[in-house]
Amino acid sequence: MPLDPPLAEPPPPSPADQFLYRAARQARNQAEYHGYLLVFRGAPPPVERVRDHVVATASRVPAWSYRVTERRGRLAWEAAADAEPGRHVHEVRLAPGPDPVGRAADALLRLPFPATAPDWGLWLLHGWAPDEYVLCYRVHHALQDGMGGAATVGALFGPGDHRLPLTVPKDAEPPLKARELVTMLAADIPAAVRHTARWTPGLRPPGAQRTVHHTQVEVERLRRLGKAAGATLNQVYLAATAGALRAWSPADWNTEHRSGQRRLHAFMPLDTRPAGLPPASLGNHMAMLRIPLPCAEPDPRRRLESLVRDARATPARRAATRAGLRVLPRTGAALIRYFFGPRRTALTVTNIRVPDGLCFGTDPVVASIGLPVLLLDHALMVGLSSYGPDAGVFFISDRGDPDPAALPGLWLAALTELEEAHGC
Repeated sequence: MPLDPPLAEPPPPSPADQFLYRAARQARNQAEYHGYLLVFRGAPPPVERVRDHVVATASRVPAWSYRVTERRGRLAWEAAADAEPGRHVHEVRLAPGPDPVGRAADALLRLPFPATAPDWGLWLLHGWAPDEYVLCYRVHHALQDGMGGAATVGALFGPGDHRLPLTVPKDAEPPLKARELVTMLAADIPAAVRHTARWTPGLRPPGAQRTVHHTQVEVERLRRLGKAAGATLNQVYLAATAGALRAWSPADWNTEHRSGQRRLHAFMPLDTRPAGLPPASLGNHMAMLRIPLPCAEPDPRRRLESLVRDARATPARRAATRAGLRVLPRTGAALIRYFFGPRRTALTVTNIRVPDGLCFGTDPVVASIGLPVLLLDHALMVGLSSYGPDAGVFFISDRGDPDPAALPGLWLAALTELEEAHGC
């Protein structure tokens, strides 16, 4: 069954869409695709049942009526001709063995998208256990951002039968306030002139393929620490990440090292969709914050205090950024390229909550991890994907020195260090 034709013309692609599309074309190893891996408890279904479900629910995701294309050197969205959602469903069998979630993520990172369905897909992975399976949604980053992907997962497997909006209504767009925009840029641009700290992983050549390593943590554990320290959950996550990176390449943070006390900068996506609206499903509705990670700081309390000060985004900033990107598209794209190349930004960090209450039939989702992009020649992508009472922390890299397999353990150790420093 083909998708319904689009009901409205989409807006022109944003500066973030344009930038990510071009960055993705230069990426290696299918790195332009991101997604969500959902672990279900129940007997693995036949792939035909998954295909029927996607066909039946495809109208909930109007972004699927479009595909990414390029016209005269510029990105555009056009109606997906003869789009059949059933063609986007695939099956992978995994042998029994340890860490099926990690092995499923590894398998997905290596799978190319079929030429007949290049923009999005849903994969059924099973075979390691009689009572557990994975469904993974993957999508090209120029078609949907992380929040759009999470909203799609919620529309497919969440309660109710709701259709996502294609984009943000024009009357909900924030007005341009020139003074706020100029003030924000005046603070941001001088800070971005200085290069980020040089660190060992960023100096190593990329490998032939990406790897993913992961761990789990209770969300309440992060909240409890945040309450004790006067920090948000996101700031706690970033402080643990800074501690893990400090332990991952310790020689980089010695006072004798030529980077000295310079901080390592991370790119953190920030959703700019207006509050109170269902999440728009097409395109990238995000700002890009450049966050300094205090890896050189030996004291865990001061590490978190630094991020409480530096890793903040007010509603006014979100609105000013969205309005500025809307009216200054070429300038916005140039600023994105300037801020987030590898000389000024070393890695990407992200934090997204997957909608609660997901199931396939009567089979509930029991865990989720993200599969984000690895772009811009960054050495590492770190993500937190919360679902229910737990969160998956994942590390994607195409470097092998130092070994990224050490990062999950180092992250949990850094979190424990923060808890001990705050008496938790």
